[in-house]
Amino acid sequence: MPTIVKTKWTSVNFKNAGIAGLKKDLTVFEKKYGWSTQTFLQKIERGELEESNDFIDWLGLAQIDRHIKMGER
Repeated sequence: MPTIVKTKWTSVNFKNAGIAGLKKDLTVFEKKYGWSTQTFLQKIERGELEESNDFIDWLGLAQIDRHIKMGER
């Protein structure tokens, strides 16, 4: 059974575990919207996107990925 995390905006279903799962989940969003995660983050920073469940989830995954990468240094 996948872990469900309740947030203020949505329920996030973490189907995949670990770094490989994180990368897979990021790739799903990249393919769905046709942007790299870096491009998505730039759009968020510029205020070009409306809040949506997908974007909240994608941002969370991108932040986790960034923290993991920072820990690898």
